[in-house]
Amino acid sequence: MRCDEIDLIDAKPKEERDPKVRDRLRMILLPKEGYKPKEVATIMRTTERTVHTWKKRYGEEGCEGLRTREDSGRKKRLSEGDIELLEGLLKQKDYWTTREVRDLIKSEFEVEFTVRHVTRILRKKGCTIRNRT
Repeated sequence: MRCDEIDLIDAKPKEERDPKVRDRLRMILLPKEGYKPKEVATIMRTTERTVHTWKKRYGEEGCEGLRTREDSGRKKRLSEGDIELLEGLLKQKDYWTTREVRDLIKSEFEVEFTVRHVTRILRKKGCTIRNRT
């Protein structure tokens, strides 16, 4: 890292709005202050591997490499189109149990979810969930 780069990213954590990017910038700056990657990991409450990952991304892509990529994370098993289709199927009947919805998802979309996750999906779509009494 060149001195002018260090001065540039030294100011960045203060002006950066994304807290994840701020933390990643700090991971890049702490070794400049003499901390070893293991110490940086402890300070930042992460793993040493994560510190090395962000250091490498910064080296390859600069500050933009510290941003979260659009396609990161696990892919959804039901697309937005599938969810819309599910909503249409649920309107065919007034009352559904979460187990029935789970079975419907399995038969229509060949995707298995736990009853708990089906509850999350339904709540996210504004459905009312009633517990058995």
